[in-house]
Amino acid sequence: MIEILQNLIPEVFASINRGDEWDSLIVNRRKPWTYRVFRKFGDYRVCLHAFDPCSTEEPHPHPHPWPGAFLMLKGSYVHRIGFSQDLQSEPVFHFREIVRPYSTYEIVDRRTWHTVQPLERTYTIMVNGDPWENAHANVRTTKGKDLDKMQQNELREHLNEFLVLLNNYMLATSTGFCQRFINGASEAKDP
Repeated sequence: MIEILQNLIPEVFASINRGDEWDSLIVNRRKPWTYRVFRKFGDYRVCLHAFDPCSTEEPHPHPHPWPGAFLMLKGSYVHRIGFSQDLQSEPVFHFREIVRPYSTYEIVDRRTWHTVQPLERTYTIMVNGDPWENAHANVRTTKGKDLDKMQQNELREHLNEFLVLLNNYMLATSTGFCQRFINGASEAKDP
């Protein structure tokens, strides 16, 4: 899934730049509060998330209904990972890490649970595939929750923030860009 996410980034960037249609949801009935802008790219859904910070005891532990990959673009969060023995049991959490910009991870097993505790305003991009036929029994989705959408100006600000963040990410991680910059810098020094 991480490779799919990496391959979609230029297309996502171009879509934002063109002003293509994106939908939004404000997930504010559990912590952390999440501002989600999303759309489909072929067989995959891409979500541009902004998270508000929350305290240690507030993050909502959850499994996902589909495989997904995640890229941190700005901010940081405490990420806890757990695992259920089967598709009905509660998880045992075994792992805790701090996720920082340009870190990636994936969830590709339906028994995996996680929590996200933003330490500051945090921005991520997520790509997910089709839902699993037999997801974990405790999966909760946003469908039918009657959640608010962003106002048009909020949506535009959100997309503009991601335009900058994705541009910075592509520049920072592009070998070709770095090589051109190094060559350009050395050529400037040698008349």
